[in-house]
Amino acid sequence: MKKYIAAFGALPNIKGEHWRKLLRYFPDLESAWSARAGDFLSAGLSEKWINSFLEFRAQTEPANVLDLLQKHKIDIISFDDATYPKLLKEISNPPYVIYLRGALLPTDENAIGIVGSRKGTDYGHRVTFEIAKGLGVAGVTVVSGLALGLDTEAHRGALAGGGRTIAVLANGLDSFFPRSNQQLAKQILENGCIISEQPIGMPPLRQNFPARNRIISGISQGLLVTEAGENSGTLHTASFAIEQNRQLYAVPGPIYNPLAKGPNNLLKQGAKAVTCTQDILEDFGIEENAREILPQGEDEEMIFEILKVENLHIDDIARRAERDSADISKILTLMEIKGKVMHLGGMVYSLK
Repeated sequence: MKKYIAAFGALPNIKGEHWRKLLRYFPDLESAWSARAGDFLSAGLSEKWINSFLEFRAQTEPANVLDLLQKHKIDIISFDDATYPKLLKEISNPPYVIYLRGALLPTDENAIGIVGSRKGTDYGHRVTFEIAKGLGVAGVTVVSGLALGLDTEAHRGALAGGGRTIAVLANGLDSFFPRSNQQLAKQILENGCIISEQPIGMPPLRQNFPARNRIISGISQGLLVTEAGENSGTLHTASFAIEQNRQLYAVPGPIYNPLAKGPNNLLKQGAKAVTCTQDILEDFGIEENAREILPQGEDEEMIFEILKVENLHIDDIARRAERDSADISKILTLMEIKGKVMHLGGMVYSLK
């Protein structure tokens, strides 16, 4: 049976309505695969779709499609499988099949989607990472889209907290997009999974992203928006979350920051404000075992005072401290080992 699920799933133009008509009319997908054109017409399928399918069938051997999935270590889960995500079944248009790499666990039902801009600010990067890390520490799975920017920070944060994370893609799982996140994708497969409703070979077409977004919110108990423009794709995911009756969360931001307009507008519409991980965890009945990170000694107090306003390059820190860059480097290195500051790359530091 699975090879016929895989074969129909590989048809580029198969949608939910086609699956429903096939499953309603035919006793099983094996019968549907070998049916005549007239049977498909009786099932309510259009001539255009039928012609496309017949051409596809003439060139396709179902067993070979399944073999190709297995070669790429991709599993295929249908709506009727026991492992199909329960929350995803609740939405109005769930995908009949999802493709999976990695492991999907029962604990992943305790999941929060985190989405944001591909061009987030330092503030957006930092808050997304830290909240996702806190969720990871607490055992809540973080779901996002593996995109550049804040999606990346959501996955990185969850992994840094020792937690699980799920990436939902808009393309086939024979390749990871964007290519710059190949290494991150490998890390996710070790502590979570990557899923898609798109078959092997499907590129990340623009029209596939809204469908991808409904899955991000669909497999999550709630959705957090950290930074997003006023009319961004991130807000489309938030619309799906509202439609799916998911709890919506948003991080408030400065009113003059264009990327704060999205979450600030969501807050006006009733989203729950999030300023720390515990704001989300309390909805799960989880207490965050947080410890306050305090400076020790005059040097650390000086660094705390300088970095509490904004992230800075080491040379700017040295200039404000009126100290030699070599001395500041030693202080920052020790503070980083203690988990009090974080190197963001390019010699830019922030408070942890």
